[in-house]
Amino acid sequence: MEEALQPVSVRRVIALSDNRLQSLARRTVETSAQAADVLVALVTPSAVIAFAMGLWRLTADLRWTETFPISSGFFSHWIVWVALAIGLKFGATVLAAKLLPLEAPARAHRP
Repeated sequence: MEEALQPVSVRRVIALSDNRLQSLARRTVETSAQAADVLVALVTPSAVIAFAMGLWRLTADLRWTETFPISSGFFSHWIVWVALAIGLKFGATVLAAKLLPLEAPARAHRP
C-alpha cells in the first residue's frame, strides 16, 4: 500500500523593502534603548532601598534601632541587603555604560 504525496500548500509571502526593514530595525533598537534607560532609572533607587534595608538591619543588630521586620531567613542578614545593593548598582552601571555607545551616534544624527 503506497501513500500518495499530498501537495504542499503555497503561502503568499509579503516581501519587505530594504527601507521598510531598516526602519523597523531602527525603531526596535530605539525602543530597546528606551526600555533599558527605564530599567537603569528604576534599578538605581532599588539599590538605594536595599542599602537602606541593610543599614537598618545592621543597626538593629547593634540595638541602635527597633527590630527589623524580617527576623529570620535569608533576608534577615544585613550583608545580604548590602550585597544586593552593590550588585544592583553595579548592574545598572554596566548597563548604562553599554548604552552610552549606542546613544552617542543616535544623538549625533538627530537635528
